[in-house]
Amino acid sequence: MAKYKILALDLDGTLLNKESMLPEENKIAVRQAQQSGVQIVLCTGRNPIEAKMFSDKLLAPADWLITANGAYICKPDLTQNIFAEYLSNDDCRLLLDVCKEYDTDPCLYDDSQLYYGNAFKRFFKELNIRRNMNAKTERSHSTFIGTDEEWEKLLQTNQKPFIKSILYHDNPKSVDKIIEKLESTGRFELAPSVLFGGLMKNVEINCKGVHKGNGLKKLTEHLGFTMNDVMALGDSDNDLTMLEMSGLGIAMGNAEEYIKEIADECTLTNIEFGVAHSIKQHLL
Repeated sequence: MAKYKILALDLDGTLLNKESMLPEENKIAVRQAQQSGVQIVLCTGRNPIEAKMFSDKLLAPADWLITANGAYICKPDLTQNIFAEYLSNDDCRLLLDVCKEYDTDPCLYDDSQLYYGNAFKRFFKELNIRRNMNAKTERSHSTFIGTDEEWEKLLQTNQKPFIKSILYHDNPKSVDKIIEKLESTGRFELAPSVLFGGLMKNVEINCKGVHKGNGLKKLTEHLGFTMNDVMALGDSDNDLTMLEMSGLGIAMGNAEEYIKEIADECTLTNIEFGVAHSIKQHLL
């Protein structure tokens, strides 16, 4: 019987390859872990709809989804929502004001849609260039918001509350200033992402205290386990809390050095099927 009862898997840069596809090697290993009695938890910054899409591509659905960095926890069929923490309208308005100050615009997630502006469009275009890819900027279940007036209208009319935001600026130093400004409010949980040695930077924003580590803790308590029963794999800043808090935190080989230093151990990269390698090493 496996020592760990829960396997928490980040998606981008971890379970998925660089084309955001699910390799067959990972699918097989995840299913084998599940069949051995381990509960599979997809733990992602994406919203529930997008997380469900990847759960559906596994050989059998995951057992749970922790989405939007821990802000929304549910079953893969989007039922049994056991936790949700929403940004308030005042929070979102503050984010819009900061964006106007620094000449950018936000991304806002609710549980089924991503709303993005020109900055996010440029972000993905730049990512594609630097990674020599040709991925689409347009994502499923996404809506482009082009003007300040449209953002204001969205806040006034959107029927669903927002669970997460991302802010990006072409100038990484401006992102640092945005982070400093948001930190000073004491209202948010901030997870900066540094890419390409600092040439690109963004920041993911949740309510204070909402992060993947706490999301996992809430789920383990709900299931009658502890964080010592969790094996977690991730590669990014928003994975740090779950790597630190889990019984076994494993950094991907493609993670930055400071993430590897915090983790208990390091595995192969996402294109070398590091998830499958660690499952075979620790769970099978």
